[in-house]
Amino acid sequence: AVVSTQSTGKTVEDLVKMLESEEEMLAADYRIPMSIGEAPHAEVDKKGQGCSVHDIAINPNYVKTLKDEPAFMNFFLQVVFEGLTAKFNIELEWDWIILKNRSHVGRIKPHMIRTYKKPVIQEVEKPAENKKPVKKTTKPTQPAPKPDYIVLQEPIEGTPNYLIIEIMLPDIESSSKLTLDVGEDRLTLHAHPAKYFLDIELPYDVIPLESGAQFDTSAHMLTVALMTTCV
Repeated sequence: AVVSTQSTGKTVEDLVKMLESEEEMLAADYRIPMSIGEAPHAEVDKKGQGCSVHDIAINPNYVKTLKDEPAFMNFFLQVVFEGLTAKFNIELEWDWIILKNRSHVGRIKPHMIRTYKKPVIQEVEKPAENKKPVKKTTKPTQPAPKPDYIVLQEPIEGTPNYLIIEIMLPDIESSSKLTLDVGEDRLTLHAHPAKYFLDIELPYDVIPLESGAQFDTSAHMLTVALMTTCV
């Protein structure tokens, strides 16, 4: 899987300098364009035994760097093991085998990727979920029909850290037909040509640059994740 973020642009010399330095700022400035999946999924290994699989999505440009530079590969794998240990509170054996002819095991789960510009809608294909969105009223002055949507918050109780907006778009087949704009207190969505139009005031102020979106082509649902200013 790939992540639509920029590659690091760092050299092996930069990596060695960072590892040998005791300055925390150098380490903080070094970022790997990757995403750790939200939950493992059960699969069967080549011996027919059950195993847990964690999906790691990586920027395609950085994948080439990992293949060309063993130092980057070793550092990347250490970061992955530390990230899995911290995120899921599990103990792992620090040993690995790199598969030559397989980029993944089982079906890759969709990742919610934060963007740093205008939200990019990421397309995913997965089985439709049995959800019943709350129907909203339609304003007569709209240029196109208003789609059904629901607004969820995480955590469910108290002041939320995130708002999750699920928008049902039954007549849309691809995210290329969608234009999404997120402001501090407002979200607008245009589905072209004049299929749907949504303009809603958000219940909490959000950080537009810390937003992500994905469109499920099988369920015809757009999911938008917004970080609130309450974090």
